[in-house]
Amino acid sequence: MAMCLLMILAALPARAAQSCYALLSGLSQVTPVTSYDPFASLLPPTYNTVTVQYIAGSNCTFGIGIDSGLWGGTRRMLGLSGNWLSYDLYKDAALTQRVGDSGTGNVSNLITGSVSNGRSSQTATTGFYASVPSGQLVGSSYYFDQVTVTLYQLNSSGNIVAIMDTAIVQVRATVRTSVSATINVGGLRTSLGASAANVDFGELTTGASRSFDLEVSGNTGYSVSIQSQNGGQLVNNSANTKIPYTMTVDGRGVSASGTTLNYYSYSSLDRHTFIIVIGDVTKVIAGTYTDYLLMTVTAN
Repeated sequence: MAMCLLMILAALPARAAQSCYALLSGLSQVTPVTSYDPFASLLPPTYNTVTVQYIAGSNCTFGIGIDSGLWGGTRRMLGLSGNWLSYDLYKDAALTQRVGDSGTGNVSNLITGSVSNGRSSQTATTGFYASVPSGQLVGSSYYFDQVTVTLYQLNSSGNIVAIMDTAIVQVRATVRTSVSATINVGGLRTSLGASAANVDFGELTTGASRSFDLEVSGNTGYSVSIQSQNGGQLVNNSANTKIPYTMTVDGRGVSASGTTLNYYSYSSLDRHTFIIVIGDVTKVIAGTYTDYLLMTVTAN
């Protein structure tokens, strides 16, 4: 019996040999935002610089890639509170060109540049923008991630030839304690810090009642301070006469002349219902009666 061994060899495309050498420097930490407020509008992105230093070989075209971090395919920071804070990295200030890490192939998501052995061009400083989207209601805490930055040699076609250097970079941010409050009177919402909201009783009668809601969102516990300008009374300044009233908050009687309520958990929306009941009006002079409630919501 004769045995025949047939070997078929497929030709593989040769990978270009590394012809230049460079190193990364100047980047150890990225801070997309120093103090993040969940209720603030979008903050300007931070610009982070990285330097490429020519070491040896021919003139060098490079690409810088940044991976997605420790927590999977989406860039996010983990907080000591157990919450996630999303962020991302971009090549442009308009935040339209995301920085990625292709590893192989085309360099469209890499930061590119060049260095050479010329005296004036042995280093190149480039960079990227880091941004945290607004409106993330997460716990106040320190947040962190870690990304790998890779320096590639590129050929004239824009393809990767070799890995020249890598760096581990920390991504850090702090989320501040913050609350936002709105007064809701009959479906008309007014920011607590914007202007006055009006509760209109029309023609006053003994025992008449009106209600309004205080809506609070926050990432921490908070306190609500209530202070009446007139000590819990409606006042007719022209006649110097007064009408008492009572107030409840979430069914609990409180003094309008000065009360602080404490809430120890945070929520995307807490709704506290205030009910005001008019006292005896049978012995007062006709006219317009008013009071002003100063309400302050403070993050704990």
